[in-house]
Amino acid sequence: MKLSKKRVIILVSSVVLLILIGALFVVYEGGPYDKNNGKDIVVDIPMGSTVSSVADILKENNLIKNEFIFKLNFKIKNNASHMKSGKYLLSQKLSNSDIIEKLVSGKIHQDGIKVTIPEGSTSNEIIALLVKNELGQKEDFEKLVSNPKEFYSDFGFLNQDDIKSLEGFLYPSTYYFDKDAKPKDIIKEMLSLFDRSYTDKLRAKQKERKMTLQEVVNLASIVEKEAVIDEDRPIIASVFYNRLDEGMPLQSDATLQYIFETRKKSITYKDLKIDSPYNTYTERGLPPTPIANPSIKSIEAVLEPSNTDYLYFVATIDGGNVYSKTYEDHKKNVAKYRKDRDERNKALEEASKENEK
Repeated sequence: MKLSKKRVIILVSSVVLLILIGALFVVYEGGPYDKNNGKDIVVDIPMGSTVSSVADILKENNLIKNEFIFKLNFKIKNNASHMKSGKYLLSQKLSNSDIIEKLVSGKIHQDGIKVTIPEGSTSNEIIALLVKNELGQKEDFEKLVSNPKEFYSDFGFLNQDDIKSLEGFLYPSTYYFDKDAKPKDIIKEMLSLFDRSYTDKLRAKQKERKMTLQEVVNLASIVEKEAVIDEDRPIIASVFYNRLDEGMPLQSDATLQYIFETRKKSITYKDLKIDSPYNTYTERGLPPTPIANPSIKSIEAVLEPSNTDYLYFVATIDGGNVYSKTYEDHKKNVAKYRKDRDERNKALEEASKENEK
């Protein structure tokens, strides 16, 4: 039975009205929480956050009216994959679109004392940076770094028998610390970033390799110190795995350097005989603790190493490495490196003399 013209008009009008009401609802709910309140609110968006978790954070801070509408706005803009973590300066007068624009632009709020921790820094180097920036006393930081138990309640991943130190878990990055921040809170921020960066995917790969977290970070710290270019990281990791499988000592100069308070220009034959658990020329297996705080790239290399038969590597003068399967080939590569190095140094010396004329 056909509807009368009048009923069709009423039906169409009702649908249009519902659409209009829905649109107005979306516009209103996606608008400012309070357009008259411009008070700044600092919001921290953790690394790896989903749109849902961001919506929760914003709702808790009374910055959005409706979580569902915020997620809908984000989906419409299709910017979720471009959202950047960090601290943001927001206010209740911002609409959903304004907030989304800030999160996608990555215009993070940089307040406090800026401290940049380079990848591969040791805990002693990190402590020196923090003390230099007047963020605490050396003794307080050293005590915390040597006592992971202080952080068990906040970071369960540390509660493992073989983790004796926080060396390796102080994530290298740029931080902004409040000038009145306590040493423990500063350390907690670094551990928190490590925890967020060591994703479930990496944890799954660790489980597949049947390694403890400490073993992964320990080996990654050695890879970090030995690698110059990113392409070498997974190959170097494979070399160390092959040595461990063969029952060979790791023979890493980097672990020896960790013994010294100040890094030496080069390791001597005398150094190779030092009695220390960090001397991987005389001691087999991994050292007692990581020797630095590695980048996520070195951790990934340890969890996804190259498939090689290499047992040796030596640097080249252009910054990379050359690899070999036998000690005989390794000796040839070492001799070539020394020859190339001496020729380069001689050329540089002659060029310097020419410039002085």
